[in-house]
Amino acid sequence: MLSKILQKENRRTLITALYCIIFYGLMLYKIANGLLLMQVNPVFFCSREDIFTWAFMQSGLHQCLLNSPSKCVLMDALFYSSPAIYILHYFGHRSTAFFSGIWMLLINWLYVQCYTLYPTNSIEGHTAWLLFPILFMVRKESTFNLLFEGLRYFFLYFFASAGLWKVRHGSVFLPSQMSGILLGQHIQLLTNSPDYWQSKFILWLINNAWVSYSLYVSATAIELFFMVGFFTKKLDKLLILLFVVFLITDHLIMRIPYYEVMPFLITLYPGTSNEKNRL
Repeated sequence: MLSKILQKENRRTLITALYCIIFYGLMLYKIANGLLLMQVNPVFFCSREDIFTWAFMQSGLHQCLLNSPSKCVLMDALFYSSPAIYILHYFGHRSTAFFSGIWMLLINWLYVQCYTLYPTNSIEGHTAWLLFPILFMVRKESTFNLLFEGLRYFFLYFFASAGLWKVRHGSVFLPSQMSGILLGQHIQLLTNSPDYWQSKFILWLINNAWVSYSLYVSATAIELFFMVGFFTKKLDKLLILLFVVFLITDHLIMRIPYYEVMPFLITLYPGTSNEKNRL
């Protein structure tokens, strides 16, 4: 439907529009669930064990936002206004839009680094915000298309490698694996709110190891199935459906809202694909 509406424009316009729709849709979701930086109002941070994060922490920016609601509001404003600024440049002064693309990349990296240093979510779940602005920094259509295809294969690897890791480490072959994961993941929920419907559901899964194990094997199979995307684009619609089901199930069972990776689904959307390469 959206591709038909934008059929007079090129695929770059469609990709940009889809990105902004997902971005601001997730913004509304985070507002409704109290997940904006200013709503979280961080009071402490948890460092990650990687060199880039340690180098970033030397700036002290993440510490400046602790117990500072006004600065958190400013960071939210900068982050959530960046795509709007790019859109204004893109449709108004397209020749200079790459400047706002550079600005978006800088703000996204600063915001995501800070946001994921606080007890909110992992940085892996925000990879799309770190990489997509690179698309908006280029002027040549051919370079844009090449980078977009690169994002597609990165996403396929990103998801399929999770399944390969489970196979490599043998966890997918352990019937008690999922029960143990559920117990470790939800110990506080089970202890503090034993009568909550989700607590009862999770406890049932823990006590029925073969049911939870079947879910674990199914999730692994979905992850591994994404390798098919390296060889053909004919199953992209199915991959989109499987990924959305995976995200919803992951939230329901594991209480992990990984919706921030949804922009990667744009790389599988039929209207954005290079028709010459649809094998």
